[in-house]
Amino acid sequence: MAAKKGLSWGFAVAVGVMAVSVVVDWGRGEGLDWAVVAYLLVVGPYAVGEVLRTYGRDRAAARAAAVSNWLVLPAGVVLWAGLIVGWSRGEGTPWLPLAAAVLMPLGAAAMGVAALRRRRAAA
Repeated sequence: MAAKKGLSWGFAVAVGVMAVSVVVDWGRGEGLDWAVVAYLLVVGPYAVGEVLRTYGRDRAAARAAAVSNWLVLPAGVVLWAGLIVGWSRGEGTPWLPLAAAVLMPLGAAAMGVAALRRRRAAA
C-alpha cells in the first residue's frame, strides 16, 4: 500500500511540475506548448483521483475521473487551436498532436454513447 501511495504521489507531483513548467516557459516568451496543455487537462484530474483513491476517498476519486472524462473534448479543442496557430505561423504539422486532435473527439463521442447506453440499460 505504501508503494502505491508513493507512486500516486509521484505521478501527481510530476504532473504538477509539468504544469508549472508550461506556465514558466510561456511566461518567458518561449510560446505555449499546446499539446502539453491538452495532456494536462486530461491527466491532471486523473492524477488527483489516484491520490484520493489511495486514501480511501473513492467517491471523490470517481468525481475526479468524471472531470477527466469531461475534459477530453476541451483537450481536443486545445490541440486543434495549437495546430491552427502553428499553421498560421507557417510551421509544419506535428503528427502526434494532429493524430490526437482527430482521435480525441472521436473517443469523447464514443465515451458519450457508452454512457448513454449504460444509463438506458439501468433505467
